Amino acid sequence: MDIFEEKSLFRKEAKQIIEDLDYDEMLESDEAIIQAVLANRAYKDSTSVFIYVSMENEPDTLKIIQDALRSGKEVYVPKCGKKPSMKAVRIYALKDLKPGKFGILEPESDEGYEGKIDVAVVPCLAAASNGKRLGHGGGYYDHFLGGRDIYKICLCRKKLLKKDLPADEFDVIMDEILTD
Repeated sequence: MDIFEEKSLFRKEAKQIIEDLDYDEMLESDEAIIQAVLANRAYKDSTSVFIYVSMENEPDTLKIIQDALRSGKEVYVPKCGKKPSMKAVRIYALKDLKPGKFGILEPESDEGYEGKIDVAVVPCLAAASNGKRLGHGGGYYDHFLGGRDIYKICLCRKKLLKKDLPADEFDVIMDEILTD
């Protein structure tokens, strides 16, 4: 079995686990993950944050984004372009977000930021405690994060945390995995 087949199997398994989560379980998980981020030293000490805007079934990031904005941090969120292109676009309020590609909330602006960002908060389908992350397979985050000097935090529900995951040379290893 090659790495693409392995990743495909892990994605299928992770999607089934996510589908089987009940609403209360997800709310409880979200709250624990939010508290883990807000208590995280790298996040607390940061002045700039790149953070995904959560979709249904992903750990909720809207409260984290609101906290970062209230705290005076520069907040950048993804804006996807042609695969696997993604920009970090600054927002000043949640109202700056509108449904975009894949129905994901993203900034209306196309003005990408190329400067230094302290922390990236990244989604996953599954992650491993050694920093490996399994995304949806588009390569957007690996392409964006590769070669950047940025502290990478992946948010992963405990039920989706694995001992190890398949990875290749293009997969960016996370600095920290936060879970519920």
